Amino acid sequence: MPEQLSPSEIRASLIKYAAFCLSRRPYFEETIRQKLVLRSKKLKFENASKVITDILKDLKKSGYLDDPYLAQAFARRQLDKCYGPRIISLKLGRMKLNREVIELALEEASIAKQVAAIKKYTLKYPKLDKYKITSKLYARGFSSSAINKLFDSEYIED
Repeated sequence: MPEQLSPSEIRASLIKYAAFCLSRRPYFEETIRQKLVLRSKKLKFENASKVITDILKDLKKSGYLDDPYLAQAFARRQLDKCYGPRIISLKLGRMKLNREVIELALEEASIAKQVAAIKKYTLKYPKLDKYKITSKLYARGFSSSAINKLFDSEYIED
């Protein structure tokens, strides 16, 4: 029968793995939690959930896990990829972030930034008429106010 490791040895092993992961790139708290759970199962640690919770608290307190900052950066990247706030909100929700963090991240997606992303996206489809491009923009998750603002400004310029 294999001998049981002490909680301090389990903790040391999991902290080492968390540091390895976080040294490569930043992760959301839930993603690190999943990685640590998988690692503890791989190493056959039993009852490691309390240790993992304590590790996550310590990493958060130390500033190594910062979900609001990562969510804002994620929202900016997704807006640059021409996704609207509805799709960004769904993607952040799938990462199990709480509602306050998602709302804070979506402050990055102001109407002006949405209009800029919409203009960038419409350049990909120069031959589509207004109705088809509008349906594509709604499917990408843009708000109706941003879409209307773009098309209203086009008609004023004509």
